[in-house]
Amino acid sequence: MPANKQQTEAWNGPESQHFVEHADRYDLQLEPFTHALIARALPQAHEVVLDVGCGSGATTLAAAGKAQRATGLDLSRPLVELAMRRAQAAAVGNADFVIADAQTHDFTAETFDLLISQFGLMFFDDPVRALANIRGAIRPGGRAVFVSWQKLPANEWLMLIGEAVRRYVELPEFGGQARGPGMFSLCDVDEIATLLCAAGFEQVEYESCTPKILIGGGGTLDESIQFLLHTGMARGLLSLVDPIAQAEVVRTVSADLGDRYEEGVGTQVGAAAWVVAART
Repeated sequence: MPANKQQTEAWNGPESQHFVEHADRYDLQLEPFTHALIARALPQAHEVVLDVGCGSGATTLAAAGKAQRATGLDLSRPLVELAMRRAQAAAVGNADFVIADAQTHDFTAETFDLLISQFGLMFFDDPVRALANIRGAIRPGGRAVFVSWQKLPANEWLMLIGEAVRRYVELPEFGGQARGPGMFSLCDVDEIATLLCAAGFEQVEYESCTPKILIGGGGTLDESIQFLLHTGMARGLLSLVDPIAQAEVVRTVSADLGDRYEEGVGTQVGAAAWVVAART
């Protein structure tokens, strides 16, 4: 089977659809993590940046605003094509984008000074191979900074659904490399450090980032509810229960979000990720 076949099919199919349709909402929801990523990475005016798993390009464009040049790479054609359109619309001339799988892409060796990634390194079926391949593209003494989700229970915005689902079924244990690529595959800092060192990175550091995020980037309560329930993880949690239970879960989640909704602001709920840094 080709590398990352399932992820390639998913992110060039239904998994990308919600991200493409609601790119601006995702950007606003994830804005606290984007700020944390750029603040930790501190791209410099002379540096060339590689953004792996760039999605619709928000982090690439943020890096391009500070660096000499930024290249966004993602295996999702729909998302990368959107990123290209956004860069063109914003007249950002020092950002370019590549449709490729970072695990197998033939990078030019020692091209980049800085690797960044916002929730883009969790989806490799062979993470050591992928990280080693990426590392080869970074110059000696270069830096890597990325953001990955902490465990599901630490993320209140998803546990609103998880707790409601748990009334009917036991939740699977998400996370950890033994459970394969996915949203929580890089949720354990010890495993992260082990993977990075195995791939040739050094001086691994991490810090916790626990902001409140604006579900769906704001809007009405109904828009927040619909946005959350149509995210990939929410759909996965809902699929664990039968249709009758699903309806009750939706009612429970809607009420919980309603309690958190603020007119003119939106619905803010806690989230948790790791900001990880390393050197080549």
